[in-house]
Amino acid sequence: MAPSQVKAAALTLLAVFMWGCAPIGMRYLVGTDHVGLAAMPLIGLRYGLAALFFLPVLRGAVRSWSREDWLRGVVCAVVGVTGYNLPNALGSRTVSAGMVGLLNGAEPLMIVMILALQRRRWPGAWTLAAAAIGLSGIVLLARSAGPALGDPGGIAWVLTGAFCWSVYCVVAPPLLRDRGAVQVTAVAMSLGAVPMLCAGLPGMGALVMALSLAQWEILLALVVGTSVIAILAWNAGSAGLGAEKSGWFLYLLPVVSAGGGAVVLGEPLTAMEFLGGGLIMASVVLSQRAR
Repeated sequence: MAPSQVKAAALTLLAVFMWGCAPIGMRYLVGTDHVGLAAMPLIGLRYGLAALFFLPVLRGAVRSWSREDWLRGVVCAVVGVTGYNLPNALGSRTVSAGMVGLLNGAEPLMIVMILALQRRRWPGAWTLAAAAIGLSGIVLLARSAGPALGDPGGIAWVLTGAFCWSVYCVVAPPLLRDRGAVQVTAVAMSLGAVPMLCAGLPGMGALVMALSLAQWEILLALVVGTSVIAILAWNAGSAGLGAEKSGWFLYLLPVVSAGGGAVVLGEPLTAMEFLGGGLIMASVVLSQRAR
């Protein structure tokens, strides 16, 4: 593997590890059986603060980007920032961190399916089999989830976010190669934060006053780690590896989230959760054989 590919893989791995930890922090802050903070003001505050880091970079994009670049940037913001993070925050109120990770583990399979549609090539038998197995795993998780794991509505929110992120993984790489990870991240984060900031603004003042020092520390770790460093690392890695290769690393999300949720939050890892997650992981591996 070329040095540039090794660097891209390392950056992608760093991003996935940080994102695997993100459901643990969000579940603790907004979970109905933990702190129980209001999700909308919290996600607005989180991404409003994250956008501040990128405002100095926007000047370069405003000067040099074409109209087509901006259109692609808006799409990346809508699906990759707002479309992924807002549903995840809403789902994390009732879905355990481990199950969020397991559901997000379906993203590589979604990427394969979206790419097949983009290329106007009907998926082969292996890909269709992988999709059926993955869907079975998701249905099993939804049907077997108890109050400690998640409800169907919360699971639907998480899957919506996973689908939006999969679209971003397909749409973003050409723009990343043309304009670079830093500028694309700045545009996507700044534009994507606006809807969340507006939606959460009414309750944000009360939230800021209610946060304890420990909760501020968790929130700032989410801002700097998962909303700034991780997305920069992912975009840089994805530009070098492409949508499919970078998508492979998303297999690790369930491992980090489920393990961290069990250790940090004391979340149970039930047999049904293992079985449903195993089916999703098997579908992902099978989908790679199909390519």
